[in-house]
Amino acid sequence: MAIDIIYLIGGIIFLYLGGDFLVKGSVSLANHFKVSPFFIGIVIISLGTSFPELIVSVDAALKGHPDISLGNIVGSNIANIALALGITALVLPIVVRKQKIWIDWLFLFAISGYLIIFSQTYNKLGQLTGIGLLIILGIYYGYQIWDARQQKKEIKFEKAKYTIWLSAVIVVAAFFVLAFGAEGVIEGGSNIAKSMGISERIISLTVIAFGTSLPEIATSFVAALRKQLDISIANVLGSNIFNVAGVLGITAVIKPIQVNPRILNFDYWWMMGFLVLLLLMIFIFRQRKISRIEGGFLIVVYAVYIYLLF
Repeated sequence: MAIDIIYLIGGIIFLYLGGDFLVKGSVSLANHFKVSPFFIGIVIISLGTSFPELIVSVDAALKGHPDISLGNIVGSNIANIALALGITALVLPIVVRKQKIWIDWLFLFAISGYLIIFSQTYNKLGQLTGIGLLIILGIYYGYQIWDARQQKKEIKFEKAKYTIWLSAVIVVAAFFVLAFGAEGVIEGGSNIAKSMGISERIISLTVIAFGTSLPEIATSFVAALRKQLDISIANVLGSNIFNVAGVLGITAVIKPIQVNPRILNFDYWWMMGFLVLLLLMIFIFRQRKISRIEGGFLIVVYAVYIYLLF
């Protein structure tokens, strides 16, 4: 038990350091390539912070643990919205500056709906479903590249803090630090949960999902401290999109995932509920802003979800 606690604490420290380096390096890269921090956040940073989810889900599927493969993604997407954005908003209210962010939200909502429909129809995520998810992801990234080119003339860029090569090295190193930190949290947290007799589904939706979401939480938190709020929300949206379309797409192509009815009938709908809540907060309640009160509310609703799981 003592070694598991050390894993947890050490993992959290590495996550914070990784998030700090990732934000610094990414902002520098954005200035070098003359693209917005939002684009870097939703495409580059989100891929790096979703790396732990990819490793965990593929590994679990190959070892015959479908509940962990799917539960990790569903739980991570819930935690990304509730905790990454909730904690970030508590630090600094999130002002959404991108005008067409509704397109990114709508895309995430659509692929989440795609996931639910195919899960209900076949009770599993097969190879064709996985290929479909990857094709949709490719289309989305194509749209992001096109949109970044359109915005290039409208953004005033600062001088990059580091050289282009040093910026790239910092970003890559930060990904490894984040993955190392997440591994420590997952290892320690899972062992503690197993010793308490908790089921694989609940472990995947809570401990493992929280652990694999910590890179997003850490990166969004540090981005808020550095007043890079575009990165905070882009990281969460981009990571959730890649989790569903990329991670589950790749995993299903490698090995079809059997869908637990409890995940289908309970956890999927909580994931969709948090998406709707995010829509209300951004576009209706506060008009493109997530306040501290709303951030706290997200965390409270997440606590209710965790309570109901047990």
